[in-house]
Amino acid sequence: MKLKIYMATIVVLLIIAIILYNKKEKYITKTVLISDTILNIKAQTTERNMEKLINAITNEINRIDFIINPYNTESEISILNKKSLEGETQIKVSKELASIISTGLKYSKLADGYDISIRPLIELWGFGVKTNQTVPSKEEIDNALLNINYTKAMLYTNDNDDIYINLSSPLAFDFGASGKGYIIDKIKNIFNKFDIKNYLIDYGGDTYANGVNQKGNPWVIAIRNPRNDEDGFLGLIQSTNTTIVTSGDYERFFIENNTNYHHIINSITGYPSTNAISATIVHTNAEDADSLSTIAFLLGTNFFNNTNFIYKEAYIVDENGELFIQTNYSF
Repeated sequence: MKLKIYMATIVVLLIIAIILYNKKEKYITKTVLISDTILNIKAQTTERNMEKLINAITNEINRIDFIINPYNTESEISILNKKSLEGETQIKVSKELASIISTGLKYSKLADGYDISIRPLIELWGFGVKTNQTVPSKEEIDNALLNINYTKAMLYTNDNDDIYINLSSPLAFDFGASGKGYIIDKIKNIFNKFDIKNYLIDYGGDTYANGVNQKGNPWVIAIRNPRNDEDGFLGLIQSTNTTIVTSGDYERFFIENNTNYHHIINSITGYPSTNAISATIVHTNAEDADSLSTIAFLLGTNFFNNTNFIYKEAYIVDENGELFIQTNYSF
């Protein structure tokens, strides 16, 4: 009888220990592969809460995938592109996609070479659904450029508050320059719902740091050396409630005739940009940071001359490998 009581007591204590363990807040790290992108999360929360958090984040990313992923044939953007290329000139869009398009049009107006209707060039260079990647002919590039012009698109709202995109020319849109940032901003909202104050998001290299790390200090984010990981990093950024996004020619590329051809294509020339080898933007908004990092890469150090760009810090490694830094102290 005493043995049975003893064993029962141990079982009860174990159950209590497990409950207390699951309720104890600590810094927990989780890694998830979703939409062909690695998501790393580190947050101060409980084990049970983290499971619920990851589930909510996964559901949200899957939801957004059905809006902006051009590789998903059932996504809203894929359907929009299909209708546009088939000749439809007035296409109804969701409020969320309209917001993303609006941001894309804003930055397309601000920066030469940045255009959200760049999808034909991405496909042509093999960075779309095609698996073969090769340098297109000049004639192919010139033909693709004829179908890239964001000014041919305009959003409007009718009397019933339905939102439409009006197209004066067939266009195909791509949000690869801002999509991950948009997703991070949505993930931030989920952390707020879970009342988690201290966390770090790394979604495919785009990061957002909130609160403090386990030592009670600001998070420290490394800027990758675009040419040699073995030499460490270009710099360390202390980050609290900010997002850090880098665009580089080393992310997606192929080599032909000993030349590196990457996925960040100038919408004016039709060729991968050669004004920089990496560009990093520090901002409070991830969607803006994502767009601006692409623009900074396209423009190189000329990016610093445009007063319309709003950011906290910018780090640009030019085509010669020299690092340039600019800080907006009034941000």
